[in-house]
Amino acid sequence: MGYVPNNLPREIKNVFNSIRKELSRKLYLKLEPNKEDCPNCLTSATGDSLDKFDSSFVTPVEIFGNIISPSSFSRGRCPVCYGKGYLEQENIVCIRGLVLWNPIGEDSRGDLQRTPVGIEGYNIVQVKADKCYYESLRDCVGAVIDGVDCELQVPPTLRNVGPVEITAVAYFITTDVGHTVR
Repeated sequence: MGYVPNNLPREIKNVFNSIRKELSRKLYLKLEPNKEDCPNCLTSATGDSLDKFDSSFVTPVEIFGNIISPSSFSRGRCPVCYGKGYLEQENIVCIRGLVLWNPIGEDSRGDLQRTPVGIEGYNIVQVKADKCYYESLRDCVGAVIDGVDCELQVPPTLRNVGPVEITAVAYFITTDVGHTVR
């Protein structure tokens, strides 16, 4: 019987990390937006705007890097939050990972094709990223992969080499019209 050294999983992890570093692409994960209550208007118990100016708001405040000054209004919707009752900011995280279009099926070497009428090709994409991105992959509400909008189809799973977890694998599906599986 052959002897398997104890450090083999660690060596495999190092080799896989160097391969992933060389072949990985940037992926942009869209997480839940950051929300902050609107200081300019009164809100209901559910957080909806009552479309009435909050007269106690007299000093400008900074929210998401923007200075919000009091903006009085007597009717209509709030000019700061546009009647939503809150301000929100996009929450996008950039990660690096291995991307494989159409990983299921006979032709697993697929990639997107750029044609004169747009982007065509596969609508399923497999993403392998470092295990530290597991929570970001799990909690994302969408992603931009190779310039194509996608949404999470199968939640990520952790893959091991022996007892060492080295990668998170997730499957996305495109949300752009016209992307179909060949």
